[in-house]
Amino acid sequence: MLGCAVLLALRKPWALHTPQLWAEDGSIFLTQDEEMGLRAWWQPYNGYLHLLPRLIAWIASHTADVAWWPAIYNGLAYAINVALFARLASRRVELPAKAGLMLAFVLVVGTGEVLINVTNLQWVTAFFLLLQVFTARPETHAQRVGDLALLAVVGLNGPFALLFAPLLGWRAWRERNLDTLLAFAVLGACAAVQGWLVTRAGANLSLHAGTEPFRPLMALSITGSRLVTWTVLGPWAVRAWPFAVHAAIAVGCIGGLLAWALRRDARRPVRAWLVAAFCLVTAACAYRVRADTWQDDNLVNGDRYFYISRVLLAWLVILEWNAIPRAVAWGARLLCIAGVVTHAPFFTLPAPPDYKWAEHCDPIRRGVPANIHTLPEGWWIEYPGRSPETR
Repeated sequence: MLGCAVLLALRKPWALHTPQLWAEDGSIFLTQDEEMGLRAWWQPYNGYLHLLPRLIAWIASHTADVAWWPAIYNGLAYAINVALFARLASRRVELPAKAGLMLAFVLVVGTGEVLINVTNLQWVTAFFLLLQVFTARPETHAQRVGDLALLAVVGLNGPFALLFAPLLGWRAWRERNLDTLLAFAVLGACAAVQGWLVTRAGANLSLHAGTEPFRPLMALSITGSRLVTWTVLGPWAVRAWPFAVHAAIAVGCIGGLLAWALRRDARRPVRAWLVAAFCLVTAACAYRVRADTWQDDNLVNGDRYFYISRVLLAWLVILEWNAIPRAVAWGARLLCIAGVVTHAPFFTLPAPPDYKWAEHCDPIRRGVPANIHTLPEGWWIEYPGRSPETR
């Protein structure tokens, strides 16, 4: 756990030593906290609640000068990442090969946009919900309350309660005890709230608003390139190979791995949960991002929508390290080694421009309107200012 915490800091060091707000950190969560106070906690954005960013924005605004807010935002996002490692390391979480599973969070390839920032924290905290499927029943009242509180907070932080509530429901049906029923009830209530808000807001579940017909070859190509080709071989292979090759990789490699994971042996129940989670998340994100409408794959656009699927696929490979026949085990180990070696030279993500937050945040301190640049490049906060009575 400590090793992964260090690796996470080394993966994106500038997010900690030169912290800056990222995207909706400032334009939504900071400004709405200023305007609405506690009411912002229950304000939907994109059709659903983002409870953790709201809490972090409120904590920052009530504990420190505005110059320190990016440090608090990123520091708490980092702490929550590490808390996920701690949850996975818990003896109550009944998963094999935990060291490998934990390393997948920081070693799997990606743009890093989901790491150490508040806006994309939901893509990391979704794993708290999945880990509950593998968590043994609580032995104390404190553990029981902690489990339910964790499910409630994370369930109201993004739409993933809608995806993972069926898994907890299936576990509750199979085991039929009070603790699994309570866990399902809490996450089911969060899913109902988030689903009601999406319906009530009339939010378009797909980011693509056009009328183009579905292009299955492109959808499979993007899936194969983002989840397999880039992960194992690097960006050169994504750019060099035609769409049909990546589509074949998606069908052959991903489909083959999922089918193989469902074979009958002692670890089949664990792998079956992961296969179900992978299919739910991948299908939902594919519909949301509509990658089939893209003209090519630049390995940057919408990378957050592939993060969970990429980690889950890595988990399924890691669980084959001790497979029988041994050829499969060695093949899985070589795939993991190839993925790490290929991307090792690019492990530390390049630092973006420093927009000197401390030098330009004084308008927020004084409560006067201003436009303040933040990350990613080309993004800024349109700070509306505060009323004269609250300045």
